[in-house]
Amino acid sequence: MKIVACGDSWCWGAELVDPDQEPFWIDGGDNHHMHFVPVHELYRLKNKYIRVFADRVHANEIIDLSQASISNDAIIRKLTEWLLLEGYTTGRDTGDLFVSIGWTSPERTEFYNKEYGGVDGAWLPFGSWSMNDNVYENNEVSKFMKLYFKYFLNAGGFIHRWLMQIWQTEMMLKKFNIKYVMFQAFYDHSYSGYKPHHWDDILYTADYIDSLTPGDNILKQNFDPVRFMEWSPSKIGTSHNFMVNAAGGDAKKVIGSWHPNVLGHSIWGEHMSKYCLENKLL
Repeated sequence: MKIVACGDSWCWGAELVDPDQEPFWIDGGDNHHMHFVPVHELYRLKNKYIRVFADRVHANEIIDLSQASISNDAIIRKLTEWLLLEGYTTGRDTGDLFVSIGWTSPERTEFYNKEYGGVDGAWLPFGSWSMNDNVYENNEVSKFMKLYFKYFLNAGGFIHRWLMQIWQTEMMLKKFNIKYVMFQAFYDHSYSGYKPHHWDDILYTADYIDSLTPGDNILKQNFDPVRFMEWSPSKIGTSHNFMVNAAGGDAKKVIGSWHPNVLGHSIWGEHMSKYCLENKLL
């Protein structure tokens, strides 16, 4: 079986660095470069949840399309392009294929700008980090991002886009008889000033999802309730909250500065494999 892993930095394994190898992780420091140090890269690939999952379900290959700091737009774009280029939309047998998607927070999006660069050389992502100073070398881009946040980032828009992204992706995968599992990795409360140790699905649901339009609510009810993990009619839970609850409510046991640690990845990888096997999704 071939697993295609889709997601942002949570799937990619950000902050998974070998605690016994230099350079050491510095709490509160700029550690982004450490992910690419070979000794840390091997540790990350070995301990991320998709590796745990693949080992438990005896998969023989992982196609890793995950990337840090990307939006759900990018997750769909990268998956669709891979399926197209590999021939899975034009008759190639999909029987050995299994897609795992860990959706990122709904607010994120991306803008095409080949001259400025970004994800895949042309797509500039927008996220909660876009509000920080000195993120972008181009001051005009920085101004644009802050204007976008101020005037165009509202729940009526990004929640609708997120629901459509999920629904359309499910339709595509089912059309080509591709087996899959998907889940919401987290909801980013950082726009309101909360860091991951204080993120809460119930709070986010109350702020953004409880006031869906009638049409959007129908979209949500049409999600596959089995292939979408942590789904219920009242809310869409996250792997973040599952890990925290599994740790007895102590987020610092499973979340590092912003991402799951080794224990968090292990908890989710084990849970996802057990869930898929019990529900015969593979």
